[in-house]
Amino acid sequence: MKRLTLSALLPLCLASSNLMASPPVEWHQCVKTLTYDLFYGSHKIGYFERKLSWQDNQRVDIQSTSRLSAIVAKTHYQQQTRVVWSDVKNSFLTQSFHRNIKGLLDGETRGSFNQDGTRSDIITDGEKLSFNSNDLPLLDIEAVASQMRLNLIQGKQTFDFKMQESDEVNHYFFRVAGKEKLQTNYGNVETIRVEQIKKPDREVKFWFSPELDYQLVRGTYKRKILDLKAVLRTKREVCPQSYFSNNLDEMTVNTATGQQ
Repeated sequence: MKRLTLSALLPLCLASSNLMASPPVEWHQCVKTLTYDLFYGSHKIGYFERKLSWQDNQRVDIQSTSRLSAIVAKTHYQQQTRVVWSDVKNSFLTQSFHRNIKGLLDGETRGSFNQDGTRSDIITDGEKLSFNSNDLPLLDIEAVASQMRLNLIQGKQTFDFKMQESDEVNHYFFRVAGKEKLQTNYGNVETIRVEQIKKPDREVKFWFSPELDYQLVRGTYKRKILDLKAVLRTKREVCPQSYFSNNLDEMTVNTATGQQ
Protein backbone atom coordinates (compact mmCIF):
# COMPACT_ATOMS: atom_id res chain seq x y z
CA MET A 1 0.00 0.00 0.00
CA LYS A 2 1.24 3.50 -0.79
CA ARG A 3 1.99 5.17 2.53
CA LEU A 4 1.96 8.70 1.12
CA THR A 5 0.84 9.30 -2.45
CA LEU A 6 1.77 12.96 -2.17
CA SER A 7 5.44 12.10 -1.67
CA ALA A 8 5.54 10.77 -5.22
CA LEU A 9 4.57 14.22 -6.48
CA LEU A 10 7.54 16.09 -5.13
CA PRO A 11 10.98 15.15 -5.90
CA LEU A 12 8.75 13.26 -8.34
CA CYS A 13 17.66 5.75 -13.60
CA LEU A 14 19.44 4.35 -15.85
CA ALA A 15 23.15 4.99 -15.28
CA SER A 16 25.27 5.77 -18.32
CA SER A 17 27.62 3.06 -19.50
CA ASN A 18 30.43 5.62 -19.39
CA LEU A 19 31.76 6.02 -15.86
CA MET A 20 31.78 9.53 -14.41
CA ALA A 21 34.20 10.12 -11.55
CA SER A 22 31.85 12.38 -9.60
CA PRO A 23 28.82 14.60 -10.10
CA PRO A 24 29.69 18.23 -11.02
CA VAL A 25 30.92 20.09 -7.95
CA GLU A 26 29.28 23.40 -8.90
CA TRP A 27 25.81 21.87 -8.64
CA HIS A 28 26.40 19.73 -5.55
CA GLN A 29 27.53 21.85 -2.63
CA CYS A 30 26.19 24.31 -0.04
CA VAL A 31 23.20 23.88 2.27
CA LYS A 32 20.03 24.30 0.22
CA THR A 33 16.52 24.76 1.59
CA LEU A 34 13.57 24.53 -0.80
CA THR A 35 10.01 25.26 0.31
CA TYR A 36 6.96 24.33 -1.75
CA ASP A 37 3.30 25.22 -1.40
CA LEU A 38 1.00 22.23 -1.90
CA PHE A 39 -2.41 22.38 -3.56
CA TYR A 40 -5.37 20.07 -4.06
CA GLY A 41 -7.02 21.53 -7.13
CA SER A 42 -7.02 25.28 -6.47
CA HIS A 43 -6.99 24.91 -2.67
CA LYS A 44 -3.78 25.27 -0.72
CA ILE A 45 -3.45 22.31 1.68
CA GLY A 46 0.01 22.75 3.17
CA TYR A 47 3.71 22.93 2.47
CA PHE A 48 6.72 20.71 1.85
CA GLU A 49 10.32 21.63 2.71
CA ARG A 50 13.61 19.95 1.82
CA LYS A 51 16.94 20.89 3.40
CA LEU A 52 19.97 19.41 1.61
CA SER A 53 23.35 19.58 3.36
CA TRP A 54 26.08 18.64 0.88
CA GLN A 55 29.43 17.22 2.03
CA ASP A 56 31.71 17.98 -0.92
CA ASN A 57 29.85 16.44 -3.86
CA GLN A 58 29.93 12.88 -2.52
CA ARG A 59 27.24 12.85 0.17
CA VAL A 60 24.11 14.74 1.08
CA ASP A 61 22.02 14.61 4.24
CA ILE A 62 18.42 15.52 3.51
CA GLN A 63 15.73 16.58 5.97
CA SER A 64 12.19 16.67 4.59
CA THR A 65 9.15 18.07 6.39
CA SER A 66 5.55 18.44 5.27
CA ARG A 67 2.36 19.58 6.94
CA LEU A 68 -0.99 18.99 5.26
CA SER A 69 -4.48 19.98 6.26
CA ALA A 70 -7.39 18.97 4.05
CA ILE A 71 -10.92 19.22 5.51
CA VAL A 72 -10.72 17.08 8.68
CA ALA A 73 -7.51 15.21 7.83
CA LYS A 74 -4.16 16.55 9.02
CA THR A 75 -0.78 14.98 8.33
CA HIS A 76 2.74 15.76 9.54
CA TYR A 77 5.51 14.10 7.51
CA GLN A 78 9.22 14.00 8.43
CA GLN A 79 12.08 12.12 6.83
CA GLN A 80 15.85 12.06 7.28
CA THR A 81 17.87 10.54 4.45
CA ARG A 82 21.54 10.03 3.67
CA VAL A 83 22.37 9.82 -0.04
CA VAL A 84 25.89 9.01 -1.30
CA TRP A 85 27.57 9.00 -4.71
CA SER A 86 28.74 5.66 -6.15
CA ASP A 87 31.47 5.60 -8.81
CA VAL A 88 30.68 1.94 -9.42
CA LYS A 89 26.98 2.49 -10.12
CA ASN A 90 27.55 5.97 -11.56
CA SER A 91 24.57 7.06 -9.53
CA PHE A 92 23.40 8.54 -6.28
CA LEU A 93 22.44 5.78 -3.85
CA THR A 94 20.40 5.76 -0.67
CA GLN A 95 22.42 4.75 2.37
CA SER A 96 19.57 5.02 4.89
CA PHE A 97 16.33 6.81 5.66
CA HIS A 98 13.96 7.25 8.59
CA ARG A 99 10.38 8.38 7.96
CA ASN A 100 7.67 9.39 10.42
CA ILE A 101 4.08 10.18 9.49
CA LYS A 102 1.59 11.42 12.09
CA GLY A 103 -2.10 11.84 11.41
CA LEU A 104 -3.54 10.35 8.24
CA LEU A 105 -1.52 7.26 7.17
CA ASP A 106 0.21 7.29 10.57
CA GLY A 107 3.37 5.15 10.69
CA GLU A 108 7.15 4.87 10.97
CA THR A 109 9.55 3.40 8.41
CA ARG A 110 13.31 2.82 8.60
CA GLY A 111 15.37 1.72 5.62
CA SER A 112 18.99 0.65 5.19
CA PHE A 113 20.70 -0.23 1.92
CA ASN A 114 23.85 -2.15 1.04
CA GLN A 115 26.84 -0.46 -0.60
CA ASP A 116 25.80 -1.00 -4.24
CA GLY A 117 22.05 -0.55 -3.79
CA THR A 118 21.16 -4.12 -4.72
CA ARG A 119 19.51 -4.86 -1.35
CA SER A 120 17.33 -2.94 1.08
CA ASP A 121 16.10 -3.82 4.55
CA ILE A 122 12.91 -2.04 5.57
CA ILE A 123 11.15 -1.92 8.94
CA THR A 124 7.64 -0.44 8.79
CA ASP A 125 5.74 -0.29 12.09
CA GLY A 126 7.76 -3.26 13.36
CA GLU A 127 7.30 -5.40 10.24
CA LYS A 128 10.61 -6.37 8.59
CA LEU A 129 10.92 -6.72 4.81
CA SER A 130 13.89 -7.17 2.47
CA PHE A 131 14.14 -6.40 -1.25
CA ASN A 132 16.70 -7.19 -3.96
CA SER A 133 17.45 -5.83 -7.41
CA ASN A 134 19.80 -7.32 -9.98
CA ASP A 135 19.78 -4.43 -12.43
CA LEU A 136 18.99 -0.91 -11.22
CA PRO A 137 19.87 0.16 -7.68
CA LEU A 138 17.06 0.52 -5.16
CA LEU A 139 16.57 4.21 -4.33
CA ASP A 140 14.37 6.04 -1.88
CA ILE A 141 12.48 9.11 -3.08
CA GLU A 142 15.27 11.53 -2.09
CA ALA A 143 17.94 9.62 -4.05
CA VAL A 144 15.51 9.54 -6.98
CA ALA A 145 15.16 13.34 -6.77
CA SER A 146 18.96 13.82 -6.68
CA GLN A 147 19.53 11.43 -9.58
CA MET A 148 16.74 12.91 -11.70
CA ARG A 149 18.23 16.39 -11.29
CA LEU A 150 21.72 15.09 -12.22
CA ASN A 151 20.30 13.37 -15.31
CA LEU A 152 18.93 16.72 -16.48
CA ILE A 153 22.23 18.49 -15.78
CA GLN A 154 23.89 15.82 -17.98
CA GLY A 155 21.34 16.37 -20.73
CA LYS A 156 19.74 12.93 -20.61
CA GLN A 157 16.36 12.58 -22.30
CA THR A 158 15.03 9.33 -20.80
CA PHE A 159 15.69 7.61 -17.50
CA ASP A 160 14.14 5.12 -15.14
CA PHE A 161 14.67 3.97 -11.59
CA LYS A 162 13.44 1.56 -8.97
CA MET A 163 11.96 3.39 -6.01
CA GLN A 164 11.78 1.81 -2.57
CA GLU A 165 8.43 2.36 -0.90
CA SER A 166 7.47 1.43 2.66
CA ASP A 167 6.41 -2.08 1.67
CA GLU A 168 7.20 -2.54 -2.04
CA VAL A 169 9.46 -1.49 -4.93
CA ASN A 170 8.09 0.27 -8.02
CA HIS A 171 9.80 0.76 -11.38
CA TYR A 172 9.19 4.23 -12.82
CA PHE A 173 10.03 5.59 -16.29
CA PHE A 174 10.42 9.22 -17.34
CA ARG A 175 11.19 11.25 -20.45
CA VAL A 176 12.05 14.88 -21.14
CA ALA A 177 9.02 16.31 -22.93
CA GLY A 178 10.55 19.65 -23.90
CA LYS A 179 11.37 23.14 -22.68
CA GLU A 180 8.79 25.59 -21.45
CA LYS A 181 8.67 29.12 -20.07
CA LEU A 182 6.95 29.10 -16.70
CA GLN A 183 5.77 31.94 -14.48
CA THR A 184 7.19 31.39 -10.98
CA ASN A 185 7.86 33.26 -7.77
CA TYR A 186 11.20 34.15 -9.42
CA GLY A 187 9.66 35.57 -12.57
CA ASN A 188 9.30 33.96 -15.99
CA VAL A 189 11.96 31.24 -16.16
CA GLU A 190 13.02 28.59 -18.66
CA THR A 191 12.19 25.08 -17.49
CA ILE A 192 12.67 21.48 -18.58
CA ARG A 193 9.41 19.52 -18.47
CA VAL A 194 9.68 15.88 -17.44
CA GLU A 195 6.77 13.46 -17.76
CA GLN A 196 6.18 10.01 -16.35
CA ILE A 197 5.53 7.37 -19.02
CA LYS A 198 4.23 3.77 -19.08
CA LYS A 199 1.59 4.62 -16.44
CA PRO A 200 -1.63 5.34 -18.39
CA ASP A 201 -3.74 5.58 -15.21
CA ARG A 202 -2.07 8.83 -14.09
CA GLU A 203 -0.50 12.06 -15.29
CA VAL A 204 2.71 13.12 -13.56
CA LYS A 205 4.75 16.13 -14.69
CA PHE A 206 7.76 17.96 -13.25
CA TRP A 207 9.30 21.29 -14.27
CA PHE A 208 12.98 21.89 -13.43
CA SER A 209 14.69 25.22 -14.05
CA PRO A 210 18.36 25.48 -15.14
CA GLU A 211 18.13 29.16 -14.14
CA LEU A 212 17.33 28.09 -10.56
CA ASP A 213 20.05 25.51 -9.94
CA TYR A 214 18.16 22.81 -11.91
CA GLN A 215 15.72 22.61 -9.01
CA LEU A 216 12.12 21.50 -9.21
CA VAL A 217 9.89 24.58 -9.53
CA ARG A 218 6.55 22.84 -10.14
CA GLY A 219 5.12 19.33 -10.04
CA THR A 220 1.65 17.96 -10.77
CA TYR A 221 0.04 14.60 -10.06
CA LYS A 222 -3.38 13.67 -11.46
CA ARG A 223 -5.01 10.29 -10.95
CA LYS A 224 -8.74 9.59 -10.67
CA ILE A 225 -10.05 12.19 -8.19
CA LEU A 226 -6.55 13.30 -7.14
CA ASP A 227 -5.37 16.64 -8.50
CA LEU A 228 -2.19 17.65 -6.65
CA LYS A 229 0.33 20.38 -7.30
CA ALA A 230 3.58 21.57 -5.71
CA VAL A 231 4.89 25.09 -6.43
CA LEU A 232 8.29 26.40 -5.36
CA ARG A 233 7.83 29.26 -2.91
CA THR A 234 11.39 29.95 -1.72
CA LYS A 235 14.93 28.73 -2.43
CA ARG A 236 17.64 29.52 0.09
CA GLU A 237 21.35 28.65 0.08
CA VAL A 238 24.11 28.90 2.67
CA CYS A 239 27.51 28.42 1.01
CA PRO A 240 31.11 28.20 2.27
CA GLN A 241 33.77 30.73 1.35
CA SER A 242 35.22 28.41 -1.30
CA TYR A 243 31.98 28.65 -3.27
CA PHE A 244 32.49 32.31 -4.10
CA SER A 245 35.10 33.33 -6.62
CA ASN A 246 35.70 36.64 -4.85
CA ASN A 247 36.62 34.87 -1.57
CA LEU A 248 33.96 36.53 0.50
CA ASP A 249 33.41 35.25 4.00
CA GLU A 250 30.71 32.63 4.42
CA MET A 251 27.42 34.28 3.63
CA THR A 252 23.78 33.50 3.12
CA VAL A 253 22.31 33.83 -0.35
CA ASN A 254 18.57 34.20 -0.32
CA THR A 255 17.16 34.41 -3.83
CA ALA A 256 13.52 34.30 -2.83
CA THR A 257 11.38 37.21 -3.89
CA GLY A 258 8.69 36.47 -1.33
CA GLN A 259 8.55 35.65 2.32
CA GLN A 260 7.69 32.26 3.82
